[in-house]
Amino acid sequence: MSRDDRPVASGLAVAGRVALPGPAAAVAVGAGAVWVLLEQGTLLRVNPDRYQVTGRVELGAPGQGMAVGPLTVGAGAVWVGTGDGRVTARVDPVDLRVTARFGGLAVVVAHGVLWSYCCLRRDKPMGFGRLDARTLRPRPPLWVTDASGRRQPVGPLAVGTDAVWTTQAPTDQRLWRVPLAGGPARAVARVAGFPYGLEVGSGAVWLLTGTDVPGSLHDRTGRLRRLDQRTGEVTAATPLADLDVGGVNGGVRLVVGGGAVWLAGPYAHGLDLGGILLRVDSASGRVTGWFRDSRSFFHGVVAADPRGAWVATAVPELLRLTAA
Repeated sequence: MSRDDRPVASGLAVAGRVALPGPAAAVAVGAGAVWVLLEQGTLLRVNPDRYQVTGRVELGAPGQGMAVGPLTVGAGAVWVGTGDGRVTARVDPVDLRVTARFGGLAVVVAHGVLWSYCCLRRDKPMGFGRLDARTLRPRPPLWVTDASGRRQPVGPLAVGTDAVWTTQAPTDQRLWRVPLAGGPARAVARVAGFPYGLEVGSGAVWLLTGTDVPGSLHDRTGRLRRLDQRTGEVTAATPLADLDVGGVNGGVRLVVGGGAVWLAGPYAHGLDLGGILLRVDSASGRVTGWFRDSRSFFHGVVAADPRGAWVATAVPELLRLTAA
């Protein structure tokens, strides 16, 4: 590898590496381990201290229920999307057995509930499906209903301690807060730009937007906004000139953990395969570290824990990045 091909970093350091037997489609942290879903349909359990693969579950070969994600951990299990986007498998994190399969894709596990998108109208989801994580019995969907009683279409989903947050297409630009205890949704803010990611953590709501729609060849840079969970007021706005948010490569993802927001995706100024990981301090809203590899597109496969972030590269390998 030439010197120009070596990864470069500022404010971040590689604390460990795990070689992977194939490209990763998703990564998650929970139940005392790091979980990696490979594109060929294998779920790996990784020891976060020894950087070793300690177990695997074969969820199906390509074309036979290939694992497609999403991947999430909670309520005593690992939840993996399989079956070309139509089935979720529940995996025991200790015995590494598939203990149940059911229709639909669980995108978030929170408060003992599996959350998914539901109730399509003209190909737009109009609500969030809810499934009891213990019994797998359905609960009534959660609707985004405005003050006049009209149901609103939903977009990216984030579940907080007492509310669900969602935003819609740029033609609407409203950020909605839906109380978990019931009652009408409230549009707390209007934020310009196409929504690419939404998370709740470190005492705030974090919204990633781009200046154009996905696949556009125009300006593809992004902006990360921190919003007050009570008022919806934007308290910080971070330009992301180095991250190709809305380009044809796609695959940008944001996660919150360890006092920071982490964003992984294609590098805006490099070759097609170049990738970058950014660390944004949750208190100041400033970029405090970055890691770039001109050889490896990160595919937006990133997860966070209290010590840092885990990101998969195209080598293929799993890296642990911490503040330098």
